[in-house]
Amino acid sequence: MRLWWYRFCRFWFRVYFYLYHRGRVYNAERLPDAGAFILAGNHISFLDPPFFGLACRREAFYMARDTLFRNPVSNWILRSWNCVPISRERGDIGAMRTVLRMLGEDKAVLMFPEGTRSQDGQLQEPRAGIGMIAARANVPIVPMRIFGTERALPKGARLPRPVRVEIKFGEPFVYPLPENFEDLRGDALKAVYFDAGREIMKRIAALEAGSE
Repeated sequence: MRLWWYRFCRFWFRVYFYLYHRGRVYNAERLPDAGAFILAGNHISFLDPPFFGLACRREAFYMARDTLFRNPVSNWILRSWNCVPISRERGDIGAMRTVLRMLGEDKAVLMFPEGTRSQDGQLQEPRAGIGMIAARANVPIVPMRIFGTERALPKGARLPRPVRVEIKFGEPFVYPLPENFEDLRGDALKAVYFDAGREIMKRIAALEAGSE
């Protein structure tokens, strides 16, 4: 039942994306057909998660702010859309373990390295969480970037505007861990996590709108 609902909603999101927003997806062939991988994208609007998900040919799993799950109806809907609650304030270790478990089960997981929506549409510094997941899971990372959703549904807007939206995927890569990674502790380990996050954001920033 859950999978049927997920596919049903995804179908109508795709119709909405392509017709109302004249959506375009570039380089979708770069997404792995099998095995675990991380989808790492910028975040500028509430429209980003479903649009990134519909652009992914495989079933994807999402991180979402835990406060969105407080209402019983929204809780059911979000969980049926493969959303996993995560606390931005507490640095939810439980959610991180859930992500690692899903990646261990060869699933595709969508994450936003910036942690929250950008106030001005510009890319922000990454949080440590994405770097920790990338280093611990050691799976391919697919950088992706969305354009236009900050104008299609900006903060404070009640209804989406018919603005063109584009999604572009970058080349998958695996973050190269130092040879002594397993022996690192404290600040040295944190430095690896932050470096991994910066590398992901660097590759997201390199993606430009339009076809290549």
